[in-house]
Amino acid sequence: MTDINEFESILLVDDDPVINILNSKFLRRAGYLHKIWKFEDGKDAFQYLHHIVEAQKGIVNKNPVLVLLDLNMPVFNGWDFLGRYNDLDENIKKNFRIVVLSSSSNQEDIDKINGNKNVFGYIIKPFSIASIDAIEKFFKYS
Repeated sequence: MTDINEFESILLVDDDPVINILNSKFLRRAGYLHKIWKFEDGKDAFQYLHHIVEAQKGIVNKNPVLVLLDLNMPVFNGWDFLGRYNDLDENIKKNFRIVVLSSSSNQEDIDKINGNKNVFGYIIKPFSIASIDAIEKFFKYS
C-alpha cells in the first residue's frame, strides 16, 4: 500500500471529538475518498471491528481498514484495545492496519508500540498532512 485511498475505510479512535473532526478534515484535504468512522471510546471501536468482519464476509480482494488509535482514553484506552486485538484470530487481523496516533512522546510508550507486531507505526499528535505521508510510508516499507 502506498496510497491512503487504498484503505477500505478509516476508523478514528480518540476520546476528543474535536480531534476526530480535525483528523477527518486532514484526511479529506489529503484526498481520502472513502468512509471515515469516528469513535470516542476504544470499546465501541473494537466492537465495530466485528461488524466490519461480518459485513465483509465472502468479499474477495477487499482492502484493509486503517485504524488510527489514540492510547490515552478513559475507560477503554488504546492499550486495552491493542490487548484485545492481540487475542483475535489472524484471519480477522488481516482486515485491519493499526497506526497509533498519540500525544505521548514517552519513549517507553513508543518502544512498547514499536514492539507490537499488530501496529504498523506511531505518530505523535498533532495530526497533519505530513502525518498522512508518514502513514503511507509505514505501509510502503512494511
